[in-house]
Amino acid sequence: MSVIGSVAVHSSGVSPGSTRGEQVLVLARDPIQIAAATAATARLGWLTRFVRSGDEALARLAGPGPAPGHLVCDPVAAGAAWPGLLATLADPATRTALILLAPAPGAAHWAPPVPGEADALARALAAPGPAPGPAAGGPPQDGHSAGALRESLARGEISVHYQPVVRLSDRRPVMVEALARWHRPEAAVPPDAFVPLAERHGMGRSLSLSVARTAALEIGHLWPRLRLGVSINLPLAQLLQGDLQTWLRQALGRHGLGPRQLALELTETTPVHDLARLHRVLLGLRQAGYRVLLDDVTPGDGREALLHLPFAGLKLDRSLVQRLPVEAHGRQEVRRLVRLARAQGQTVVAEGISDRRIWMAVCDLGVDFGQGYAVGRPLPAPALFGWWARWRRSRLA
Repeated sequence: MSVIGSVAVHSSGVSPGSTRGEQVLVLARDPIQIAAATAATARLGWLTRFVRSGDEALARLAGPGPAPGHLVCDPVAAGAAWPGLLATLADPATRTALILLAPAPGAAHWAPPVPGEADALARALAAPGPAPGPAAGGPPQDGHSAGALRESLARGEISVHYQPVVRLSDRRPVMVEALARWHRPEAAVPPDAFVPLAERHGMGRSLSLSVARTAALEIGHLWPRLRLGVSINLPLAQLLQGDLQTWLRQALGRHGLGPRQLALELTETTPVHDLARLHRVLLGLRQAGYRVLLDDVTPGDGREALLHLPFAGLKLDRSLVQRLPVEAHGRQEVRRLVRLARAQGQTVVAEGISDRRIWMAVCDLGVDFGQGYAVGRPLPAPALFGWWARWRRSRLA
């Protein structure tokens, strides 16, 4: 955090000059603040969009469509949505920089910028963000961070963000994928760093249970209004544990969600040596009402035999999905997978839908559901209402 004039600047790492860096979202209510933001962005020649509330800002940040490069925000104007905005901006998947025009609630007061400080605000917008630190840009050091992760799990400090999944035929939201988030004081740690860390140090089950409990609580609270199911990721070792259904019931508790609203995504990519055992486990989970999806499916990944097991559905890996508009072989493979799924009564989900071309490609191939930045980014539970409202007005299809 730094202060330029009376403008406090926090950057999440966006560098100016990028396409997204030229889109500025402004949330302010003071006429002087609005005038300063208008003048600053005009001098830079950047596109400016004003929003009237924190909920509207959350909806813009969450998608669908490209995220703004900057959010120029008065936290007082954000109101009750301020914590959700901070959580969204802190997400490793978010590349929007934050410029504060006033202190967060409870902080010391700063005078709002006067028209003469439009230059300072313009410099703040154009200033390059800091390079990602070690925690944000690479795997943490094993010893220290394993202890920190264990402490965070014990204190319930692992948060959960949710990426929407929609039905492609009518664009209806049907589910969200629960994604663990770990925010350390110095930076957010990417999931591809701390999830393997948890597995290596015997904390995988604790992490999964934490995510399941949080998801059941937060999505269960929203269920009466949004009717969204939720999925959680599980590695093979946890899926095969004999007490899995016991701790799933404990996680669901009395939060309004039952097994039919909870899907499990098998994330393991290592070979499965006991197909018969996995087959029995899948049947048992199906009988109990749980749906199990085979995650990150891509041709040639060595899991062909798993495609014939009683999974409820397949999730196509983003690396495959994003090649579909330009790769005939990839489209041929997806057609084959869709036919196989249909024959077995399974559904197919496409991950990584990032633009309209990919959306149209997966629709043409008969895929059932989709998720990706063109649909919505991972976001905290309170932001789902704003995302839903904006999604209904979008024109992706």
